[in-house]
Amino acid sequence: MRGGSDQTYGSEFLADQPFLQTAGALPLRGTFVTPTLSALAAAADGRLAYVAGTGSLVARDGRLVGQEELASALRVGPVDGVTGLPAGFQAVYLRGEAQTQTVVRLSQSTYARLSDFRSSFGLEFRVQVPVINVPFRLIYAYNPNAREGATSGLFFDEKKSVFRFSIGRTF
Repeated sequence: MRGGSDQTYGSEFLADQPFLQTAGALPLRGTFVTPTLSALAAAADGRLAYVAGTGSLVARDGRLVGQEELASALRVGPVDGVTGLPAGFQAVYLRGEAQTQTVVRLSQSTYARLSDFRSSFGLEFRVQVPVINVPFRLIYAYNPNAREGATSGLFFDEKKSVFRFSIGRTF
């Protein structure tokens, strides 16, 4: 575990088409769209205008426009019959390769320290009851790493030591 330090793993660069075919739907502004690189850019920056029907971003004068600018232009001006965009606006498609990065945060893991492991040890005193031929057992257990009080839901409230008795071979 390399001393609990965080680790990063990256995939090889994936061409645009295989990347699009293997990925699932991407939630974007209340709908699910095919995860193109344009959709990923729009999801990363929620202000960018994205046309879900064509899978494109929208540009004007050589720059990407935001949702508000596109909405106001749609209200005011004429719309092109082919693209569905206002005059002066054009669809922009990001093409290229995609790479996935995965960060394993070992520094934040639940079992990062020795005190996080659960164990107990104890003693058992066993006496064989002669008439019914089963053991009578007195059991004492001690848990050095007990988590007492309310916890985060991963563990139950534990006691440092416990005393039990049992009649029979099983607990």
